[in-house]
Order: sequence, then structure tokens, then C-alpha cells
Amino acid sequence: MKKTFLILTALFIITSLGYAHESHGHGKADHPHKHKMHQGMKLEMLDLSDEQRDVIENASFETRKKIIPLRSEIELKRLDLEKEMKADEPNRSKIMKIMKEVSNLDLKIKQTEMDQRLDVHSILTPEQRKQLKRPMHKSMKKKIMKKHSQKEYQE
Repeated sequence: MKKTFLILTALFIITSLGYAHESHGHGKADHPHKHKMHQGMKLEMLDLSDEQRDVIENASFETRKKIIPLRSEIELKRLDLEKEMKADEPNRSKIMKIMKEVSNLDLKIKQTEMDQRLDVHSILTPEQRKQLKRPMHKSMKKKIMKKHSQKEYQE
């Protein structure tokens, strides 16, 4: 009975961690990158200078470079957690420690993403910030998506 309870608890924890990682804290479990796509589309509708585009592109590149090893480390921690949960006598303190490490890594990812957003925000003009706050209409989304698909086709 105790072993069954531990196995069910382990499955719940692993599933919960996986779900939390996939939704990535944006409340968009249906598509993990929906928030990022929407933000990118909104940036497209701004009249950005070449310098602003370069800064944003570099910030995005650097952010991705920082996040990749963090995500890899999370996956490695999940493997450690899975291994510990399969043990005949799972070590509660070790499991809790691993869970805390995963949470800390996830927090680092979120902080890195927020840092990028703040960097982008700082280079926008007041008019661009105001425009970025406005809700985007479906017609504008379609126009931007069409523009993107044309660019991809040309490349």
C-alpha cells in the first residue's frame, strides 16, 4: 500500500513538473510559445529602426543562449528525480532538494526572459510603448502572419 502511494505520488510530481515546464508559467498550456509569438507579432507592428531591430535580435539571441543550458539542466534534474522515485526506499529529502533545484532553474529562466523584455522595453520610444500596450486586432494579426509567411517563402 505504501509503495503504491509512493509510486502514485511520484507520477503526480513528475507529471506536474512536466506540465509546469511545458506551459512555462505563461498560463498558455495549449501552446507554450503563444505568449512569445504574440509579443513578437506586436513588435512587428511597431515602426522599429534598424538599430532597435538589431538590439532586439541580439537580446533574443543572448537570452536563448542563456536559457538552453538551464533547460538542459532541468531535464537532467528530472532524470535524477525519476531515478530517485524508482528506488525501493525513495529519499524524501533528496527528492525535495531536486524539486527545489528544478524550481530555482525555472525561476532563472523566467527572470532571464523578463530581463530581455525589460531591455526591449527600454529601447522603445514612448509612442512605441503606447502602441505595444494596445490590443492587437485580428486583421493586424493576419497582416503580420501573411508578411512572415512571405518572408519565409523568399528565404
